[in-house]
Amino acid sequence: MCFSMTRPARRSRHAGFTLIELMVVVAVIAISVALVGPSFSQAIANYRVRSAAESVLNGLNYARGEAVRRNSAVSFALVAGGSGWTVSQVAPNTVLQTRSNNDSPSTTVTPSGSDSVTFLPTGLVDTTSTPLTQATVTSSVASTDSRRINIYGGGLIRMCDPGISTANDPRRC
Repeated sequence: MCFSMTRPARRSRHAGFTLIELMVVVAVIAISVALVGPSFSQAIANYRVRSAAESVLNGLNYARGEAVRRNSAVSFALVAGGSGWTVSQVAPNTVLQTRSNNDSPSTTVTPSGSDSVTFLPTGLVDTTSTPLTQATVTSSVASTDSRRINIYGGGLIRMCDPGISTANDPRRC
């Protein structure tokens, strides 16, 4: 029996990363995060503004729809300080739905005119008192977008972006 004793092939001594390579990768990741961080926080703030504006828009549409469905006057009211809204049937005084602004922190809803609007059973706005005609949603974060919700006497409710100035853009106010 003849066995030949051969040596196994030598493996490379470097089986992982060197400390310098690891430090370079960490530095590249740190620089990338530093560059992307501010725009990411602004994107989140813009999302929160849009979310709060859509919440108010949905509440207004819900109030109008309930007024028609119940054949009774239904009121939409912004909670003091812009921290949410409430939809109530006027007679009998019954709260139908309430939302807080906890889903969209650092946003503010500013009413124009009154802080409430009442929809008649026909879906039109009750103009016997001064109704809410406009609500603007803004953020406390710098350089973010804002949204405006317009409420027209005929019951039309529309959200627009006051920052757009292009004449043919349908998002323009």
